[in-house]
Amino acid sequence: MRVLFTASGWPTHYMAMVPLAWALRTAGHDVRIAAQPSMHPAIVRSGMPAVAVGPDVDFAAVRRRTLPHERRETDRPGTAEELREAAERDDGGLFRAWNEATTAALDDTVAFARAFRPDLVVGDTMAPAALVAAHVLGAVGVRHLWGPDILGSPGGEKILDVLPGYWEQFERHGVRPSSGDPAHRTVSPCPPSLRLPAAPGLLPLRWVPYNGTGEVPGRLWGEPRRPRVCVTWGTSTTQVTGPGGPAVPDVLDALRGLDVEVVVAVTAAERAAIGTPPAGMRVLQDTPLHLALPGASLLVHQGGFMTALTAAYHGVPQLVVPQLPNQVSDAEVLERSGVARRVPAEEVTAGRLREAVEAVLSRPSYTDAAARVREEIVAQPSPREVARSLRDLVDAGG
Repeated sequence: MRVLFTASGWPTHYMAMVPLAWALRTAGHDVRIAAQPSMHPAIVRSGMPAVAVGPDVDFAAVRRRTLPHERRETDRPGTAEELREAAERDDGGLFRAWNEATTAALDDTVAFARAFRPDLVVGDTMAPAALVAAHVLGAVGVRHLWGPDILGSPGGEKILDVLPGYWEQFERHGVRPSSGDPAHRTVSPCPPSLRLPAAPGLLPLRWVPYNGTGEVPGRLWGEPRRPRVCVTWGTSTTQVTGPGGPAVPDVLDALRGLDVEVVVAVTAAERAAIGTPPAGMRVLQDTPLHLALPGASLLVHQGGFMTALTAAYHGVPQLVVPQLPNQVSDAEVLERSGVARRVPAEEVTAGRLREAVEAVLSRPSYTDAAARVREEIVAQPSPREVARSLRDLVDAGG
């Protein structure tokens, strides 16, 4: 069958879909990835064929512009109803701004879909053109998550009714789903302990970490002689907050003097921003996180959920210092599961972080919870199994 993936302007959101895209391709299906031109290097590096649709939209710039309104409206969305109310108010045009950003590639995506004639269309939550194209062509449309998502939980469809411009993008192309969620299925890589209550139509997917391509660091071969603490601040977050993030100096200071091996995973921009790290700390530049984490005893990070899932896959306990509004609620999910300890950004000091690091490293409950969640992840259907389920869904007509 022919399969079209659509990706938003966040490379990390595309990376979450790569294992399923490869599972479909290696099963013999014809796969294309439609995204804005700036996404093409990430797509090509993953070994997939890219199709240019729409103009380039700087998603990080949109996030920086809307962040003050986002903090006020969605700092603690909690439930589908609370997020629906925030969307209905749309203070400062927050939701309308994101609708414009995520639909910039809509017309080109539908035009390519008409030419390609896919049987299955898969898109991340911030690439709604996938579902429009699916309904235009009568194909099966699938939403692919990268973390907890209220749209895939009970009552999530009510949010769509008040999202500015959401249904207009369907009507512009002459279709309107009869009711409820326009996705035939929602693929979720979250294990049960990290998942919101699921609406009907959820397809669980085993999280297989893919954070880009790179070399396995030779200096990380073998087991460390001391507990290894890995520090990362993500890539999407630093595009919004700036390289390094405001808490990174405190994190590095907190680790100074502890009997641990410290590995800091950074991009080139972050490497310049953090300057000279304390003695004894190893800095890995542009190394994918899934290659840096094996052997670690703790990951300190900003609360990105793909970062958290990668740590969970490796059975690594976490210390989360959330920087953005969605990361606050995601950090609470992680803390409730037992795999992580959370330090609110406004409470960050080197002393508070040192205390949290020592607590996670010394208490078996965190290691036990991380092992349990890893077992949950491994027990989920593999990408190959989900690819087979999607083929069966297409054969059954959706």
